[in-house]
Amino acid sequence: MKPSVCTLFNFATILLCGLCQTVNASASELSSLAQSAMWQKLVLYEADSSSPSGLRSAIHSPEFFLAKDGTTNPESELQATINALLASPTDQPDQHAKCRFPARLIWLLEKLPEKKAQLQPLACPEFSAWSHEKKIDSVSLVFANGYLGNPASYYGHIFLKFNDRENAENSRLLDLTLNFGAILDKQDDPISYIVKGISGGYDGGFSPIEFHFHTSTYGEKELRDLWEYRLNLSEAAVQMVVAHSWEVMRKRYVYYFFQRNCAYRAAELLQIVDGIRVVPGNQPWLIPQTLIQKLADTRLEGQPLIANAIYHPSRQSRLYEKYSSLSHEEQRLISRISDKTAILETPELNALPMEKKQAVIDTLIDYYQFNLARDSSEQNKKAPPEYFSALTARLMLPPGTPDVTAQQSGSPERGRSPSWVQLGIVHTDAGHNSQLLRLRPAYYDALDAGSAQVKNGALSMGEVQLEHQQGKLSLRQLDLITIDSVNPAVTGLPGDRGFGWKLKAGVEQDRLSCRHCLVGRLQGDIGLGHQLGSKWFASVYAGGAVQESSPDYDNAFARLSSTILFRPTSELGIRMSYEWRKPITSGKPSHSISTVEARRALGKDYDVRLSLERDQRDRLVLATGYYW
Repeated sequence: MKPSVCTLFNFATILLCGLCQTVNASASELSSLAQSAMWQKLVLYEADSSSPSGLRSAIHSPEFFLAKDGTTNPESELQATINALLASPTDQPDQHAKCRFPARLIWLLEKLPEKKAQLQPLACPEFSAWSHEKKIDSVSLVFANGYLGNPASYYGHIFLKFNDRENAENSRLLDLTLNFGAILDKQDDPISYIVKGISGGYDGGFSPIEFHFHTSTYGEKELRDLWEYRLNLSEAAVQMVVAHSWEVMRKRYVYYFFQRNCAYRAAELLQIVDGIRVVPGNQPWLIPQTLIQKLADTRLEGQPLIANAIYHPSRQSRLYEKYSSLSHEEQRLISRISDKTAILETPELNALPMEKKQAVIDTLIDYYQFNLARDSSEQNKKAPPEYFSALTARLMLPPGTPDVTAQQSGSPERGRSPSWVQLGIVHTDAGHNSQLLRLRPAYYDALDAGSAQVKNGALSMGEVQLEHQQGKLSLRQLDLITIDSVNPAVTGLPGDRGFGWKLKAGVEQDRLSCRHCLVGRLQGDIGLGHQLGSKWFASVYAGGAVQESSPDYDNAFARLSSTILFRPTSELGIRMSYEWRKPITSGKPSHSISTVEARRALGKDYDVRLSLERDQRDRLVLATGYYW
């Protein structure tokens, strides 16, 4: 029996409708996947009102995209990715999308199970070699404390470390790392670097390098401690982070010093793992230590995200710890040997017990290595003969060494938050009372510097002080930048003499006696500091300032200053300073300023301070601060 025309027409209609439903379902699924949070994380889409889709990728390297409009069109980029992943392999597998975008492949294998056969991974020689043939079994985030010799490192630095399970603990220097930083086509001066870094004048990107490069640069040359935080991630999560790192490596972003920096981009890589949210929202700045603290407070699948922390002390920290463990007589002996007033074969050394003799020579070896690392001149990069004499003397002694481990003063993840606001009351000897508001967005001063900062130093940007008196609010001080770079000079040996410098730029009151006399000032000093035991630090400086013309100083003054810091406990600190100023461009008399400030920490988040300043007038301030 032949089917009627109507029957054939009805069958064709049903078939076409079914096909249409299938196509619509696929288009709907594609749109849903393109709008998913994971896809937008994979392609690093960010909100952008100028984009047709309202999104734009943070990466602007053309090779990161498979669609012509992939920079701003998530759906188009997803469709192009699927097509490229389904394409037949060629004789150049490393150029195939499966090898270029392994994280996208992992995700789409999960989301498109019907395409599993076509989406099976290829053998990718370059990716396999870089990822250590899938031998990476854990991921660490490494924090380097602040370094005032480079504006890019004022607030510390963060990079990722991939741990190879076949590397023993004593060979971790070969582990791979991924480091995000500004890409410099030429060497800019520090001021230009800061301006460009703040305004987005540089591209940034991830670059791979072995861990020993960082331990050499940070720990040996810049004398910065490292803290490694090994993360509690599943095998699948580790492989996803590694795969996504391969995709973004050597691609170009816009670099911003305060926000889209190393901490932000490292956190962004970790957030490719479902359940990790460590990028603080709605903050105009992100300091590396803030990310470490966020990691410490994060749990993943019911477990702390940080599995364990490993302290990597710098060459300086190791030397100071060994030196401090010696007796005063042994320290004096090292001093005499280092300044060549005594020889290594001195009877005093030979008379020491074996363990003490080992400790003295080990400390000498560390001292010579410390000096060699600090010397920036290429002609002096050769170790001195005394170093080889110390090595020879050590080889003549039995193996073994006293167990002296550099002790960390505190872990960055347990430190206070970087921003600070203070409210206080002010009284002057003229009988004036007022209220003080002080805001320091970042970062620290000599009294509250922690383990992530330069001890006894200071670094702040954008600090503002306002006073309220008799219903009127007035600006007392605005510091664009304040830097106090110090070296503790614990040993006091040649090459460890405590050179320091200061820089300050902003607007401040000319004198205490003139409340409404604001002047713009640029100030600079150089000097020496020295650690006096475990509780005292002293420094002396010489410098001056240029400024707007004022009744007391005209346009410039010279000065001498000294500071003593006393820390009887970890919660209590006292700072005493004296400054002598002499106007340069006029015959006006010199005068002095003295200040005493005491700080008491009230837990991790609060402090209380009492200060007295004398500058023709006396000013007493009692205030409490909150860290956030």
